[in-house]
Parts: sequence; C-alpha cells; structure tokens
Amino acid sequence: MIKRTLVRMTIWNSTVVFCLLIILGGALYGLARYRIYSDIDRQLVFNIDHMQQISLSNGEQVINVDSKEPERFMMLFYWDSNDKLLRSFYYKVPFIELSSMLLEKQNHMGPESIRVGKKTYRFVSRPYQGNLPLVEKLSNTPLKTVQIYTEISTEAYYLNRLLWSISIGIGIGAIISIIAGYALARRALIPIQKAWDKQQQFVADASHELRSPLSVVRGQTQILLRHPDHTIEEESAPISAILKETKRMSNMVDGLLLLARGDSHEEVISCKPVRVDGIIKEIAKNMEPIMDYKQLRLQLHVEGSESLINGDEDRLIQLFMILLDNAIKFTQADGQIDLECLRQGKSVLVTVKDNGVGISEHELPLVFNRFYKGDSSRNRGDHGAGLGLSIARWIVDQHQGSVHISSGVGCGTTVKIRFPMIS
Repeated sequence: MIKRTLVRMTIWNSTVVFCLLIILGGALYGLARYRIYSDIDRQLVFNIDHMQQISLSNGEQVINVDSKEPERFMMLFYWDSNDKLLRSFYYKVPFIELSSMLLEKQNHMGPESIRVGKKTYRFVSRPYQGNLPLVEKLSNTPLKTVQIYTEISTEAYYLNRLLWSISIGIGIGAIISIIAGYALARRALIPIQKAWDKQQQFVADASHELRSPLSVVRGQTQILLRHPDHTIEEESAPISAILKETKRMSNMVDGLLLLARGDSHEEVISCKPVRVDGIIKEIAKNMEPIMDYKQLRLQLHVEGSESLINGDEDRLIQLFMILLDNAIKFTQADGQIDLECLRQGKSVLVTVKDNGVGISEHELPLVFNRFYKGDSSRNRGDHGAGLGLSIARWIVDQHQGSVHISSGVGCGTTVKIRFPMIS
C-alpha cells in the first residue's frame, strides 16, 4: 500500500511539475514570439499605410514613409490588374519564387509569414489607394495590390533556438521533477509509514494481549459446561478466573479507548486550579493498607507551601496511581518507595522512586510504547497490558508537563514529573 502510494504521489508530483514547466516554457516562447512579430508587423502595417510620394530638393520624385521607428530593410511588390509584377524596382533572381508565392496571397491583408528555401519573410498586402503616381507610370494597366515584406530569418532562427532551449530545459526539468517528486513523496510518506507501522504493531499487540484472557475465559467456560449440575460454590474457582480475565480485558479496552480518543483529540481534560500536594497526600494515605500488605515502606515528602497547577484532578490521581502501581509491582518485599512533591521555581516536581529490580538501559526508550513489557515484567509473571506508562505520558502531555525516567538493573527506578505552576 505504501509503495503504491509512493509511486502514485511521484507520478502526480512529476506530472504537475512537468505541466507547469510546459506552461511556463510555452508562455515564455509565446511572449517572445509575440513581441518580436508584433514589432515587425507594426512597422510593416505602418509603412504600407503611410507610403507617399514626395519631391526632393533636386526635383526627383521618391516614395517615402515618415516613421520614427528604427529603420528596417523592407521591400515592395506592386501588382497590376493583370497580376503582373513590376520587377524593375527589385532584384530578379532571388525573388522569383517569393513573388510567385506572394501572388497567391494578394488578398491576405493581415501580417503573415512565408518560408522560401531557408529564408523566412513577413509580409502585408493592401489594395492600391492611388497615392503613388510614380509607380503608376511603370505600368500600362492600373495597379491593384501593394505588398511590403521584410526578411525575418534571423528572428525565426533565434526563436527556433529559444524553442529548442526551452524544450531541452523542459526535458531536464522533467527528469529533475521525477527525482525530486520521488524524494518529496518519500519524505512526505515518512510520518505515514511510521503511523502505518505503529498501527500494524498496535493491532498485532492488541490481538496478542486479548488472546490470552480470551483463552482463559473459553477454557474456564468449558470446564463449567462439563459439570452443569455443580453449584456456584463448587465452581467458584473457574468463575473467579473468568471474572479476573474479564476485568483485565475491560481495563485494557478502557485504556485503549482513552489513548485512541487522545490521539484523535476527542478526549479533552477539564482543567482547573488543583493542589498537587493535596492529591499526593491523599494517595499516600489511601495506599497505606496496600503497602502494609505488600510489606513495603512508603516514604512521603511534601513541601509545606501549596503547589497549585491547572489540571484535571481525576487524571492526575490516575497518573500517580499508575506510577505507584508500577513501583509496587517491581519492588521486592521490605523495599522502599519514595513519593515527593516539591516546588522548584515556577514548576512543581513530583518524584516516584523505588529500589526494585530496575529497568535495563536498552529498555528505557521503549517503556512508553503501547503494550511494551520489559524483561522484568515477563520474569515476574506480570499480567498487565503494557498501557500504563503510555496513558501516564498522555496525561502529562495534556497538562503541558514533562516526564523523565532513570533506572538501572538492580538499582531501582526514578520517575520525575514536572508541571508548570499557576502564576
């Protein structure tokens, strides 16, 4: 799927860039051609429309055009009513083929281009207006058409060079666009690939975690069905196992639902001023029976002044209970757990420290991953889903806080959480 998307995105990116190059190249060539030809056409039209016969100081009659434009070499063809060209004004051999072509275009009034051999010409035709008596004397029949033309081979050559340059540039741009499109598509798909891999891992882990309690439920249910005549008291062990696994699955689903809503920003915490020190004291008091049962010592240290933050009290209690629960699980009997709440500048620092089995260095970056269970969890037969620390980090992030874990095998674990205080 990702590979198909990569190819599709590369094709789309390259196509868009290639089309843009064609549009820009075409626009550049069209603009250059228009500007060059429009200047030539303007001079041709002006000259043919403003030709007049004038007398020089020596009495000689000449044809003149009063133009302020830069002079350009132009030539004229005069056609009589019998379509006969008055050649006495022009070179004979080079323009025989040209004249035969222009003869057929006497009625083409607009500027046009024609190609004769390797040369290109631009011409304009006009019906004779009777303003050139000098030319009329050269023919026994009335004049019919006047044509003015100029050679544009140089302009056509450079336009052709420009077109080739643009085409080569588009070709190179197409190759670069394919390479760049592929690179950009790969870069754009990196977060998608990570999300896809994460989703695949999530589905695999969720399936694995749900398989165990479902197997237990199915097995215990089959045991119950073997003895339909037994009383509930007689089958209390299978029923207790079913309830335990059902509770485990329920907790797992609740955790997954919370994280899923958090990822989609549907789960929003309700923040209000909360005393963190008060929550810590209450949790420590409630945990005393459990600590006694587990034969653990809880050392509480809370600074005297109030530690007020903007937060959700229920989520904060859930956060601290997750951390304490982990500390209790991985601390041997007669161990100690330290719970601290201190003010440091404009923040509140909450520390949960134990002297339990600890976490290896290579596992530390993975502890916040969903469904991750370290070697210590497996060795101790822990049946947690591996979602606790993922939920804890989400709660910390929702409170604009930070969390840091330091640990070592056999050296215990220390979790430090920092929250911004209310100004």
